[in-house]
Amino acid sequence: MPITVPASWIYAAAVGIRNRGFDRGRNVWKADLPVISVGNLTLGGVGKSPMVAWIADLLIRQGHAPVIAMRGYMARPGEMADEHAEYLDRLEGIKVVASPDRTGALKSFLSDNTQIDCILLDDGFQHRYIHRDLDLVLIDATRNTLRDRLLPQGRLREPLVNLQRADVVIITHAIATDDLISAHVERYHHRPPLAWANHLWSHLRVFESSVEEKHCEVNWIRGKGVVTLLGVGNPETIHTQLHEAGAKVLANIPAGDHERYDRAKINVVKGLCGGADILFMTAKDWVKARELIDLSSWPVPIVVPHLTMDVFSGAMELQEKILSTVESFAPHPSGKPDR
Repeated sequence: MPITVPASWIYAAAVGIRNRGFDRGRNVWKADLPVISVGNLTLGGVGKSPMVAWIADLLIRQGHAPVIAMRGYMARPGEMADEHAEYLDRLEGIKVVASPDRTGALKSFLSDNTQIDCILLDDGFQHRYIHRDLDLVLIDATRNTLRDRLLPQGRLREPLVNLQRADVVIITHAIATDDLISAHVERYHHRPPLAWANHLWSHLRVFESSVEEKHCEVNWIRGKGVVTLLGVGNPETIHTQLHEAGAKVLANIPAGDHERYDRAKINVVKGLCGGADILFMTAKDWVKARELIDLSSWPVPIVVPHLTMDVFSGAMELQEKILSTVESFAPHPSGKPDR
């Protein structure tokens, strides 16, 4: 028997003990504002950041003032985490609180920012120290999440049965609804997915020497030789999108999820761009790498896709859930048990 099997049993027991404490409301803070959590069950990227941005944009367009609360994973002292910087780039005027102690940081922030009327928890499904009024869980259609195993044997952070704790399940990286995935979700969640979404590139941001940032249509990349730098949890989906856009991936420079780049790494990247037409990276990579790159001496244009969340099924139902949660919110009465 592989050692990961009994290790998964121990992990499952620890997760169960932890969740039973939260189920009883132990050490859970209830804010005086509505809280919407966006999370997932597995390690690696499933599209949480684009979904949080999609929700924040919806709320802002409806006249609300959200704050995004996140851990700030891999942030160096005195610096922003990549996703923190990406939110600020993407959403004009958005407020972001980033701290491993999200409860303490939010309490301090909200005392000085009374205009805020709702909280978005980024990667909040396992962060149960904050009560949530709407719990959204994302499942990646391109991965075998619903047949996966617990850590360390598999990639699951907690058992699939814990989907019953979620209010809504959303399938991401999907190109169509899928009856088999829906049936698997219903088995554990007791309801089918509410919404299905795909990640689309609305346009490409192009950065090159002596030229201001320009926007190009996605088909601009067709036929071009591409070197990729993708410090994300699921780079395979990006390579698939590049292939579908007609690009030729010449090389992929390995990068860890949330990797913090330094000048040595960027010099290696620069040296590997010879013979390529462009260097392709995500917005999460660009916000970290841009301070280290001198565009005046960079050998090829750098291309960053503008990622949008296309909720192609269940969009109206999802919007209604989100807006009704915020607009019909009433402060929690003391003693109300947490889920």
